[in-house]
Amino acid sequence: MSPLLILAWIPNDVARIRVGFVISKRISKRAVDRNYIKRLLSEAMRVFLPRLPGGLDIVVSARPKASTADLRTLEQDLFTLLCRAKLLEAKPEVETHC
Repeated sequence: MSPLLILAWIPNDVARIRVGFVISKRISKRAVDRNYIKRLLSEAMRVFLPRLPGGLDIVVSARPKASTADLRTLEQDLFTLLCRAKLLEAKPEVETHC
C-alpha cells in the first residue's frame, strides 16, 4: 500500500501474467476520468511486465490521490510496490535496483 496505489497478487494456474486495474467511483464520478487513470496505470505497468515472473494475477487499485498523479509518479509508485512485494526479477541491463 502506498499513498497512490494498492497492490495485490496471487499465483494462478496459467503460465502468464494477468493484470487488472480498479478505479472506484469514489475517485471520480466521471467514467472518462476513471478510464484515463486506467490507461495511465496500464502504461506504467507495461514497463515492468518483462521483469515480472509468469503465473501471477495482479490487481492494482487506485487511491484518491492517484487522480492527480502523472505517469512518471505512478511508475515510481508502482516500482516501489513491486519491489516491496519482491515481484521484480533482476535484469542486468536495467540500472534501477529494488
